[in-house]
Amino acid sequence: MIFLAKSNASDQKTVSKSAYRQPVTPEGLKAIESGTLTWLDDEMYNNLNTGVLEQYLEEKNLEESFEVSHWNTPKVLIGIGIGAVFSGVTAYIGLKLGLAISAAWYIAYLLGMALKWSPSEVNIATSATTGATHASTGFIFTFPAIFLLASQPAYALADGPLVTLEDGEAFTLAFIGIVASMFAGFLGVMYFIIFRRVWLVEDPLPLPGFEATLKMLDISSDVSTGAVEHARDSLKTIGLWTVVTMVGLFLVEYPLIWANDRKVALLDFIAESLHFGDLGLATFYSNGKIHQPSGTSDGVSLGYTHWSEETAWNPFSYTYIGVALTPSMFAIGWFMKARVAFLVNLGTLVGWLFLVPLAVGLNVPVYEAQLGASVPVQDYHATMNAFNPAKYPSSTGAAQMVIFAKTVRTIAIGAIVGGGMFGLAKMWRTFANIFTDIGAAFKGDGSQEYMEGKGWYEWPLKHIPIFMGITFFAMIVIFSVGGFSPLSALVFASVLILTTFMLGAIAVRVMGETGIEPVSGTSFIVLLMLLGVFLNAQDLLQLNTQDAVLLGLVGTTVFGSAISMSGTVIGDYKNSLYIGNRPYHISKGNIMGVVPGAIIGAGVAIFLSIQLAEGRIQLIAPQANAFATFSVIFAEGQGDLTLLALGFLLGMFVEWATGMGTSFGLGMYLDVPHTLPMLIGGVARDRWEDKKLQPRIDALKEKEGTTVAEKKRALILLSTFMVAAGLLTGEAFFGTESSILSFIDSLWYDDEGARTVMGIDNFANSGAWYAIRMGGLIFLNVAIGATIYLLFKRAGVIGGDSSPAEA
Repeated sequence: MIFLAKSNASDQKTVSKSAYRQPVTPEGLKAIESGTLTWLDDEMYNNLNTGVLEQYLEEKNLEESFEVSHWNTPKVLIGIGIGAVFSGVTAYIGLKLGLAISAAWYIAYLLGMALKWSPSEVNIATSATTGATHASTGFIFTFPAIFLLASQPAYALADGPLVTLEDGEAFTLAFIGIVASMFAGFLGVMYFIIFRRVWLVEDPLPLPGFEATLKMLDISSDVSTGAVEHARDSLKTIGLWTVVTMVGLFLVEYPLIWANDRKVALLDFIAESLHFGDLGLATFYSNGKIHQPSGTSDGVSLGYTHWSEETAWNPFSYTYIGVALTPSMFAIGWFMKARVAFLVNLGTLVGWLFLVPLAVGLNVPVYEAQLGASVPVQDYHATMNAFNPAKYPSSTGAAQMVIFAKTVRTIAIGAIVGGGMFGLAKMWRTFANIFTDIGAAFKGDGSQEYMEGKGWYEWPLKHIPIFMGITFFAMIVIFSVGGFSPLSALVFASVLILTTFMLGAIAVRVMGETGIEPVSGTSFIVLLMLLGVFLNAQDLLQLNTQDAVLLGLVGTTVFGSAISMSGTVIGDYKNSLYIGNRPYHISKGNIMGVVPGAIIGAGVAIFLSIQLAEGRIQLIAPQANAFATFSVIFAEGQGDLTLLALGFLLGMFVEWATGMGTSFGLGMYLDVPHTLPMLIGGVARDRWEDKKLQPRIDALKEKEGTTVAEKKRALILLSTFMVAAGLLTGEAFFGTESSILSFIDSLWYDDEGARTVMGIDNFANSGAWYAIRMGGLIFLNVAIGATIYLLFKRAGVIGGDSSPAEA
């Protein structure tokens, strides 16, 4: 009764500032008063995010969680292993689509359920999984910009590339970034310890969508619902759809046909074969995209509609519309649902259906760094043809693609930054109250860390300033050893400590309210701050322009990993409160996952980035391209800052109107073929839920009650998530394998062309290499599949039951 009075007082004090705060139900109030409300019961679900429930459960956990929450190192290591492997998968998806979405935690949850782990064990193990998966986020979004600046002609200046990497320099930068990201990841987890009680107990953030993971934990606690069998079926579903996706992409992307000095995928070969003169299927399909009619030449698609005076009447020469056959984007749309998918697509639609055709029609000048001058877009290809006929052989081309790359993407960058900054400005009350929250937390108001005779309940707050100091000096040492001046390293360390704390706290608050953490938006702000300091104080900091840009990009990489970890841990903490886990174990799991995740995820991201920059694979990498463009603009004082300002205002407006300005800006940065599948996936899920799922659940509610019906809903929805997870993992696995093969292909060439290998002339184009390449791909996938099958069979997931001890 004493607790209830205190809870009500707290609720009355804070409810006015929480638009999302839910009122406590009368039944829930009675259960709390009598002490009968417990984890995962109906009244708990009815009172989520009331504040009264969370404070009650916090007090309950302080007393009882030591009987429930137990650390199991082997199970945590399984979680870390899953997260580390999928950190590479996440890297590929992030570079291809611009969204760091991972199916790792689904796999970990399902595996834990299949092995009959308790909800507590699943939650702790998956905290390590999410920690490992997100520790390398900065290497997905920011670090690839370094390789783009060094290798891509699109970012070259009149006197050469902005960044020139000497032998071994890329390895040095990667080493600096990986080690620094580890420290930053630890710091990101620890920073949120300060806010756990404030934002998840006293005034709980809703974290939209967390209910799905909570329901999975609920299902795993009730074997009688058939959860174990369903988990096994779900893992099989993921496997099936991973295989289906990889086979489909093999037909769409793998260069299966080698003929007439060309290497093309089977679907491209079929499309090119079905033609009569210049009319044929290839005019609508090429390179994995169904697109607007572009015309063909000898059956080969021209890809885009070129602008010229003769084609000025054709509306397709002013824009580009198509749908890419990318399962990942459909899957991501399914996860997002229609509203969020539409808001991301809204940026794409505004860009491609309004800004791009308007700019082409008005013949807007575009800046070309290689010329050091601006060129009207309709004359761009003719000008570049005259400048370098060998590199630009045609005097006509897709003007819409030029205007998109050089004008609309600049507006998109501004929109991302504007939306992110306005989103932070909307949180000014939170910003103003942060220090109050910190003071209360450090005073220990309502918190208890170590329970005598029981152990740690929460990670000790006194470790935070200690680790801040360790991280501060570690950054100075790491960047100084890496070749940057000690003073510049000192400046970066100061910026990292402050921005990770201040911007990270607000980014997590935004995530808690919307379900989306603005990593890109806040990272752009940090890059702006770093470049502003480093470029304007080069003499003082002993930096040339290249070093200033490199330090800014590596520093932003480290920041991105830090706040990503803060956003990751909030979801794990949220679930742990409702199932009786100790926050100490969640923090420990996330921290343990950082090191392997940072190494593997960053390694895969760097490898893919090099292949991307060298042109061996085609990935959108929207954030990396945006960071590269941003760096050129600020380093050289070039680019149209008016367009950047226009985008900034547009992003602010969209953020004000919808709360998703950064998503809108990101959508504008993507092309139509890669966002329409996302919208299709989101709309498909909404219609499926309305037309198929809801009637079935309503009928079940009438027959067997709400509890059974809601658990059935969770299981059915989870089945669709497993299909989507299979689409994601299949495309990521196949894409990674393809990039490795493309890299090996490049080894058979030198400056004079295809090399002689094993006595075979022109080995790269020979039948011998074709057979070896195909055989290697088949062997690799069969070996991986067999290994997974044997592991799952041994664990009892496939082919019968297994006791928990045997598993």
